[in-house]
Amino acid sequence: MIFCSRNEDGEYAWKLIMEGRKTVTRRLKPIVVGKVVAVQPNRGRKAVGYIRITSCMLSTEWVFAMKGLNVCSELALLQEANREGFGCWQSLIAWFSNHKPLIRLDDTYRIGFELIRRNVNELW
Repeated sequence: MIFCSRNEDGEYAWKLIMEGRKTVTRRLKPIVVGKVVAVQPNRGRKAVGYIRITSCMLSTEWVFAMKGLNVCSELALLQEANREGFGCWQSLIAWFSNHKPLIRLDDTYRIGFELIRRNVNELW
């Protein structure tokens, strides 16, 4: 998977993954849970590490799950933004709003993952 986007502070998503600060991403297509995928800083670049997919659901399903757990919505949104590598939920929404072509958050899959291996041969 390619992780070349940046958060509101200009930090690359792939670096956040390698530091353990990003554990969730949203994509337009689902990914099979348990699948191991490469973390690439850009198209055609070598992998800097590997992640295992731990969960995959429609973003709207995640919202319903949080409501069902009666989780404080502000805290849940902050924690989710942090999992995505952003400082706050508004920054995450702004990233989607500024994306060209426009991606609606409701049209994405929430994909959870864990870092399982760093590629020590790749300098980053």
